[in-house]
Amino acid sequence: MLGNLLKAIRELQEAFAKSDVVAMRVLSNKLMDKAALENSKMIAEVALIGYSLHKLSTKAHIVKHDKWLKVRGRVLASLEKAAKALEEKQEKEFEKIVNGIAAEIKGIDAELGNFVQGLYEKARVKYAASAYSIGLSLSQAAELTGAKKEDVLGYVGATRISDREKSALGIGDRLKKLRKMM
Repeated sequence: MLGNLLKAIRELQEAFAKSDVVAMRVLSNKLMDKAALENSKMIAEVALIGYSLHKLSTKAHIVKHDKWLKVRGRVLASLEKAAKALEEKQEKEFEKIVNGIAAEIKGIDAELGNFVQGLYEKARVKYAASAYSIGLSLSQAAELTGAKKEDVLGYVGATRISDREKSALGIGDRLKKLRKMM
């Protein structure tokens, strides 16, 4: 798992350095699917970071702000440190660095964002709903991302996730298909 996580961190680092918002979004979505499949909070946290960086990178009022350059530089440096921690199999150090990146994101969003609910919290709910839609229970999905169950239910109710046509495949077949994608 650490090897795949290292690859994901490197991909995120490269996409963020290039401001490739599409690559950040695609990678984050893939990581969330993988986190759900493996029930990995560590992978889910990287997915949340990737999604949040993607969203911040698309906000003109943020990327044009002087403070963004400093935060962006710190995040890129932290992604490098996170990769090195994984290379050295220092999981606790990796988690500490990832939590620091999340704090940077929350900080810049709180300072420059336009909404009361933070971007990172929205990402938790969105990705919990995504995990729920591919077969995790509400409790599992909320636990995986750190979202509140009631927020996930509210999000699912406000989207078309619950209206989707039911899969003709059983849970076992869906898991096999998901594993092949990963």
